[in-house]
Amino acid sequence: MKTDLVIVGAGLAGLVAGIEARSHNATALILDKLPPPEEWNAVTQLPGGTGNDTFRAGGGGLARFSAKILAEHLEHGLEEVLAGDDPVEILLRRHKKWGWDAVDTDLLRTYFAHIFEDCCWLRDELGLPYAGRSVKGRGIGLYRCLYQEAKARGVEMMFNSRAERLLVDDTGRVYGVHAAREGEALLDIEGNAVVLATGGFQGDREMLSKYVDPNIAQRIQTVGSPDNTGDGHLMAQALGAQVRHLGTCHVRTTDIFFGQGPSRHMLNIYRMGVYFNERFERFVDEGAADSDTIANAIARQPGNQAGLVFDEKARVQYPREYESYPRRDQVIKAAGSIEELATKMGVSSDGLSRLITSFNANVKEGEASGPNLPKTGSAYKIDTPPFYGFYPVRPALNHTLGGLVMNANCQVMNLEGNPIPGLYAAGTVTNWAYGQTYDINGVTSYQGSYHAGATSGAGIALVFGRLAGKHALESANAAPA
Repeated sequence: MKTDLVIVGAGLAGLVAGIEARSHNATALILDKLPPPEEWNAVTQLPGGTGNDTFRAGGGGLARFSAKILAEHLEHGLEEVLAGDDPVEILLRRHKKWGWDAVDTDLLRTYFAHIFEDCCWLRDELGLPYAGRSVKGRGIGLYRCLYQEAKARGVEMMFNSRAERLLVDDTGRVYGVHAAREGEALLDIEGNAVVLATGGFQGDREMLSKYVDPNIAQRIQTVGSPDNTGDGHLMAQALGAQVRHLGTCHVRTTDIFFGQGPSRHMLNIYRMGVYFNERFERFVDEGAADSDTIANAIARQPGNQAGLVFDEKARVQYPREYESYPRRDQVIKAAGSIEELATKMGVSSDGLSRLITSFNANVKEGEASGPNLPKTGSAYKIDTPPFYGFYPVRPALNHTLGGLVMNANCQVMNLEGNPIPGLYAAGTVTNWAYGQTYDINGVTSYQGSYHAGATSGAGIALVFGRLAGKHALESANAAPA
C-alpha cells in the first residue's frame, strides 16, 4: 500500500496530523491496532462508575483529554501580562522553574506560539462546537468531532492493524511501516514520511519496571490507557532514536472508587491535613507537595496506600471542596474524636492518636517541624472536631510522560542529536517539555508542564499533531526522488 503520509496511532494527535495532511492535498493513512470507533461502547467508565468520562481513542487508547484548550492557554499570569511583561516569557520562566531547568524551551516557545491559532482553527476551520472556551462534550466530544472530520476529509484509516517496525531505505530515510493486520497477511505500507502518534507506555509493565519504578509497574492501579504499550518508542529506538526522561509519569491519588482522590479534588483541604502510611509516619510535606508528588510518595509506601486526616477548620474554610466530593458519605469518615475516627477508618487508634498528638506538638506559626519530616506551609493543629479521614488513599498511573526527543519541526532525533530522515512524532510518544524526576525527602516525583500551567494533553496533541503533518509533508516533498 502507498500513501503520502503514514500515521501510526488514531488518537488525537494522529487525527490532527491526518487532517492537516489533507489540507495540503496530500493523502494520509492512519494505522491503529484497536478496532474502529463504531465498534466501541458509547462510553466506557472507569472502575466503580466514577463518572469520569473515558473512551477508546485509537492510539490514545483509554484516555481523557482536557476540555480547556482555547485562549486561557495564554491567559495564565494575566496580572503579570497587564504589568507589561511578555506572557510567553512569563510562561517559559515558570516551566523552567518547575522543570528544574531541564525542559526544552524551543518546544515550549513553539507550543505557545501556536496554541491560540490552533484552537481557533478547531473552531473556525473544522467547526468544532464550543461552549465558552471548551469543546462541547469534553474529551469525548473533541475526539468524535475530529474522527468524523478526518473521515469527511478523506483521511484513510486502517484499524485492527499493528505497526511492527519502520521501513528504512538504503540512505537511512524512513519511508513506511511493516504492519500486521488482523486476519490478513503482513503488509508494507509505504509513504513519503511517517508520523508516530502512539501514546505512552503505561500499558507495558516491563517498560514501566525498566524505566520508571517496579513499585509503579507492579503494585498500583493503571487508570490510563492499557493499550498504550510503547510501540512507537520501541520502533524508533530500534533505529537509534534518542529518548528523554522515561522515568517521568503522571501518577495521581484515587479513592476506593478510583475517583480523583483527595489531593486532586480537595486541593486546599488536603494541604491542611496530615498524610500517614501504614506505620503511622508522615512521609510527604503536605503543605508544599502537589497532588502528583503525593501520589508518587504513596506508591513507595508500605502497602502502596496511605490515609489522610483533617479537621473541621479545613472543612469550614473550604466548604465547596468538601461538599462537592463525589460519594462523600461513602468515602470520607467523620467522628468526634481521633480514636473514633481511627475505628471508622479501620486503622489503629493508638497509632493514629500518637501521630496526631506528636504533629500538633510540632506546629508553630503555620509550619511543623515533624514528626518524621517538616511541613513547610498550611500547618494547623488537627484539634477541632469533627475530624475527617480518607482511608485508603491509593496511587494510580494515568500515563507516562517521557518519550522520543524531537525538535520544533517534530522530527525525531537520533543519539547524535540529528533528525532521523522521514520520521516525525506528536503527542505523548514524545517528551515534549517535561522536566526530570527528582527526590525530595525520599519521594521520587517529577515536575514539568502540568505544574507550570497553560498546557494540556489536548493542546500538546493539537499543536504538534498539526506541525508533524505539515513538516512531514514539506520534508517529503523536498527529499530527492
